[in-house]
Amino acid sequence: MDIKNIYYFITSSRSFCIHIVFTLNAIYYVSHAGLNPLQLVLIGTIMELAVLFFEIPTGLVADFWGRKKSFIIGTFIIGLAHLLEGSVPTFWAIAVGAALWGIGWTFISGAETSWIADELENNELDTVFLKGAKFSSIGSFLGIIVSVVVATVFTVQIAILIAGGLLVVIAIILLRIVPETKFLSIAHGETTSYQQILHAVKGGLIQIKGNAMLISLAVVTIFFGLASEGFDRLWGAHFIEGFHLIEKDAIYWFGAFYAIAFLLNIGILKVVETYVKERFAMVLLVLNSLLVLIMLFFAVSNAFLLAAILYWLIASLRAVNTPLINILTNKQLQSQGRATALSMYGQLDAFGQVAGGPLVGIIALYTSIQGGIISSAILIIPTLYFLWRMSKFS
Repeated sequence: MDIKNIYYFITSSRSFCIHIVFTLNAIYYVSHAGLNPLQLVLIGTIMELAVLFFEIPTGLVADFWGRKKSFIIGTFIIGLAHLLEGSVPTFWAIAVGAALWGIGWTFISGAETSWIADELENNELDTVFLKGAKFSSIGSFLGIIVSVVVATVFTVQIAILIAGGLLVVIAIILLRIVPETKFLSIAHGETTSYQQILHAVKGGLIQIKGNAMLISLAVVTIFFGLASEGFDRLWGAHFIEGFHLIEKDAIYWFGAFYAIAFLLNIGILKVVETYVKERFAMVLLVLNSLLVLIMLFFAVSNAFLLAAILYWLIASLRAVNTPLINILTNKQLQSQGRATALSMYGQLDAFGQVAGGPLVGIIALYTSIQGGIISSAILIIPTLYFLWRMSKFS
């Protein structure tokens, strides 16, 4: 199989499974496990704490022992995490599952993009990352449809368990089909493991500190993290509690929320791929300026249909951030130590989410869910300045 097609299979199949869960987890958390707004945000905070502590260690795994090993391990762990949370609908079981999910994701974060960038020798990254994001969206769209069908025929809980099992199977398949031919370990035989680790971390820091674009990307990553966790955990509760959706209706509506958002995202990515050439920072500036305004209107909307339309716009705009940030970051990094440097960005994102999640959760608990969403929108505003600066560099 062509290396690009393998990459597209990885992104689409994993997104397929994960979005079987993500389509339904707000329903599962609120209706089955009975979590309150603060507990909803704490689940995300626990996940991001795991990311915060494990990003650099797992980045070192990828740079020392191979990117393929790293993202396959991560896929397997995420599968186990969904099997656990789907087995026991309690706060603590879901919290442990969230921690495992965060650890699993750190094995994938940085490693997967480093693997494909190395295999392609940094050629065609714009096209491959954007197409990978489109394939991921297609996988997510199919996962949404399957989640609704399975939850309707069986239960929300069964759908989550099926997704977890499929991820374990995918990890086993990847072990057989994924090649790794261009990997260069950063290990050196003449130094100790401890010295090699310090060298890898210092190398990543030097790459970032010496590059104005990478510094701006670091700040943007922190503020995206601060803003994202609260919204991710509260938008579903906004629909369920704010508009009094019963579980049967919520299954269909949440399927529609995700499905239409991903179709819009595919369309936006196609426009960016076709018409935007090397001006990704400016695109991010425009899209995130719109995002702030739409999130504010979403928070205060009292009409269900208007809120749904605004959510679709929010989700599709947010989904464009990841591939564009990946392109900008990978183009600035050297091959050796790339995964460790990317893990530092993952750690910055996790730090932002750990700090921002509880803050937004407390605001939501003591004001309202709408108040929490408004605070998430406000936290995006500082990124606009740094995106503007980045547009001057590129």
